Amino acid sequence: MPKDKSATNAKIVQAMREEFLQYGYEKASLNRISAKVGITAGLYKHFRGKEDMFAFLVKDTLEDFQKAMNGAEAEMVSMEDYDPFNEDWAAFWSDFIYDHFEGFRLLLCRSAGSRFETFEDELIAMEVKSNKAYADALHRAGKTTRPMTDREWQVLSSAYIHLLFECVRLDMTKPEALEHLRFVSDLLYPGWANIFRPE
Repeated sequence: MPKDKSATNAKIVQAMREEFLQYGYEKASLNRISAKVGITAGLYKHFRGKEDMFAFLVKDTLEDFQKAMNGAEAEMVSMEDYDPFNEDWAAFWSDFIYDHFEGFRLLLCRSAGSRFETFEDELIAMEVKSNKAYADALHRAGKTTRPMTDREWQVLSSAYIHLLFECVRLDMTKPEALEHLRFVSDLLYPGWANIFRPE
């Protein structure tokens, strides 16, 4: 973590953000960052190394995303005012993703070689867990759901997470992302309704 809030530190943060976004974690160069900031030594007084730099850049995105996921999972399990087919889904996620666009871009497209390179796989695992918890809550409430195998939960969750963040991978504008997410809703919701609300 940075050891001060000086103007030099702010320049380092901006330089490393540009470096990681352009080159990715593996090819990012501390020498280029130092040269851009104009310091030939002392970079390690601000950050311990490349991993520390990358972690600093994605910290807020990860924390805010975890809060959003925890809130959604709590609603799913309690089923209080929860509707997985709410029409505001696309607007919520387009706003959230574009409030954290650079962080998601780093995590999804520039993290190879870092400890964050499994970010999307971890999201899929979380989604599987949440979907199963919601199905269990429906069962406990006396509501029927379509029987699902572990493989089917994995396929459903993988498709959802991948499609959700395709707007980041394709570097869409926010209006394009909203249109994309509405298309994802049209694409996936009938299948989800068949699972969670079978006739």
